[in-house]
Amino acid sequence: MRRTLYIISGPAGAGKSTTSKRIAGRLAKSAYIEGDLIDHMVFGGYEMPWLSQYHTDLIWQNILSLANNFIHHDHDVVIDYVAFMHNAEYIASGLEQSGVSVKFAILITDEEELLRRDAERQPQFRMGHRCIEGLKEIRRSNPPEHHIINTTRMDVDSVVEEIMGNPVFLIDS
Repeated sequence: MRRTLYIISGPAGAGKSTTSKRIAGRLAKSAYIEGDLIDHMVFGGYEMPWLSQYHTDLIWQNILSLANNFIHHDHDVVIDYVAFMHNAEYIASGLEQSGVSVKFAILITDEEELLRRDAERQPQFRMGHRCIEGLKEIRRSNPPEHHIINTTRMDVDSVVEEIMGNPVFLIDS
């Protein structure tokens, strides 16, 4: 059976986790990889990934290893983490099993909506204006338009349907 690996990216508040979990829940046999958990596995010597290329590379190497293990055991995989096109291409090119479809979706929202959603989080998880900086960083990376989905006025089920059903999000590996 052909497996699919989904990489769901976007700034904090765009709906990555909600969308990723919903996709994973719709798949018969799936694994959900939360990039933030992989990031926080490093305890001693931890460095902020946006300040350390070494730490960022280590996160993506570990995500790829997990993805390969799950795919090898016939799971579809959903990755929930801030990813750029080069990260998605790294994952797609590093898959050990051929015939895996890789979909990369970057969720964005209007700045006002991003701040509104952030304000609804529990206080310890709020990012404030840092989520706007994340959105700007994603836009500066100039991702291919066909990998972007604006979730500002979409409900999560519509976003999930769009990603799962639309081949435009596929990456050629």
